[in-house]
Amino acid sequence: MMKRFMPKSPSHTLLAFCFWYIHLLCLVERCKVQVRTNFTDPDEERALNAIFQYWGLSDTSDDWNISGDPCSGTAVDLSIRISEPGIKCDCQSNGGGTCHITAMSVQGYSTGRRRVIPEELLNLTYLTNLTLSGIGMEGSLPSFIGKFRHLRHLDISYNNFNGPLPPEIGTLPSLKHLHIMSAGFNGMLPPELGNLSRLQQLDISSNGFNGLLPPELGNLSSLQELDVSENNMTGPLPASIGNLKNLSFLHLSQNYITGPLPASIGNLMNLRYLDVSMNAISGSTPKKLGNLRNLISLNIASNNFTGSLPPELGNLTSLLTLYMDSSGLSGKIPSTFARLRNVNALWASDNNFTGKKPDFIGSWALTYLSMQGNAFVGPIPSRFYNLTSLQYLWLSDVSNGSPSYFIENMTSLSTL
Repeated sequence: MMKRFMPKSPSHTLLAFCFWYIHLLCLVERCKVQVRTNFTDPDEERALNAIFQYWGLSDTSDDWNISGDPCSGTAVDLSIRISEPGIKCDCQSNGGGTCHITAMSVQGYSTGRRRVIPEELLNLTYLTNLTLSGIGMEGSLPSFIGKFRHLRHLDISYNNFNGPLPPEIGTLPSLKHLHIMSAGFNGMLPPELGNLSRLQQLDISSNGFNGLLPPELGNLSSLQELDVSENNMTGPLPASIGNLKNLSFLHLSQNYITGPLPASIGNLMNLRYLDVSMNAISGSTPKKLGNLRNLISLNIASNNFTGSLPPELGNLTSLLTLYMDSSGLSGKIPSTFARLRNVNALWASDNNFTGKKPDFIGSWALTYLSMQGNAFVGPIPSRFYNLTSLQYLWLSDVSNGSPSYFIENMTSLSTL
């Protein structure tokens, strides 16, 4: 005899669903507990709270979760850029369990409160990136800055520090980027900077540093960018600067550097930007500058050079801009300069250049041309009429009544 199928009552179905739902909730909660097993090192968390309290800061981003564990949310997502103020954490390197703060960035915050770097920062021993830029820092840079053995990036620009850099700055073995532009420092540069063997970028511009550039800087074999502009540096450049074989950017303008350019500067074969303008550099222009075949910008303006330009500079065929206003140069512009066809800006005013204006300049792709205040003779070369892309033209011949047809084709000209 066949059994009849008896459907379950609604009460049994509802009870089964409830058991299933409760079981599902338990699994979800268990997953939540299992996912969140890493928490911020308690010493680092206390230090972080104290630092932000000293500086009168409160978090406005998800990078530092002031209401919960700091190393959570986007603070542990390294694919998301750090916000301000914010941190980044590493919860993986030590096998789990503890998260360490590896990056802190505070930029552009000004509350009127006096700010110094507190000793609590020492508890953030895993820092690899520290940016404290434009937040009104005062006082001196503490010597304990040299204890951050993992630090790779340090930016303390646009602050109101005073005094010299501590020599301990040279005890950061992992440092690759050091940015302290317009930070208020003064005094002589510590020779210990030469110990930073991994340093790739050094920007100490717009401070009050004085004295000689330490010859120890020549030990920075990994250095790619060096900016010492707008300081009070004096004396001649050290010959050791020619040891910086990886350098691509060298900016030394607006100092009080004297003496000749060292011939060793011609060893910087990777150099692309060289600016030594607005100093008191004297002597002849080194022939070995012609070795810098990757150079795209050369600025030797406002110096006290003597003699004529070396023909070897005609080897700089990658050059785009050439600034040599008020540099003390004389004589004829070398015929080898005809090879500089890529130059789009030539500033050569207020020197003592002689002879005829080089007609080959008319074949350059110039947008800026300034040659006033020299001792050139003769008319404007006819090939100059091909400079139809000129936007800026400064020639004494033009201002003294050059034929109007000279400028009729220069439809882009805005300054004459």
